[in-house]
Amino acid sequence: MFRDLLRFTVAILLITSLVGCGINSGNKNPLSENPNYKAQHYKQDGYLGLTSVNPNDPLNPTYHHYEDDSNLMKAVLSQLQGIEKTNITINGPNAKVKIKPRPSLTPAQVEELRSQAQMALNTNMPRYNVTVKMVP
Repeated sequence: MFRDLLRFTVAILLITSLVGCGINSGNKNPLSENPNYKAQHYKQDGYLGLTSVNPNDPLNPTYHHYEDDSNLMKAVLSQLQGIEKTNITINGPNAKVKIKPRPSLTPAQVEELRSQAQMALNTNMPRYNVTVKMVP
């Protein structure tokens, strides 16, 4: 009885493995018949084109530290005239920038400077929610 059960089990496994592996029934690949289909080629980066999926991968060209980001913000702000001193604080996606304007600026010029700094930082640092504050 055990042998009969064993033979039956082996026969079932053999049949399911043949069906599971798929006996070629003569069907062609539908993609090979479509003349508009183009194969996608990936970058030779070892990630099949998914390099930018992980922004915290140090090998990714867009990888930055907070220090790099604050240095870039300082470089952007250094192009604006009328700034005496800056203080940048980054906390996750939020960046708080405190700017001390030169004393010779009028209140209208100070507001214009704040607006220019806000726009420049929003343009150059889109990953942060930048808040620019003028301090006396």
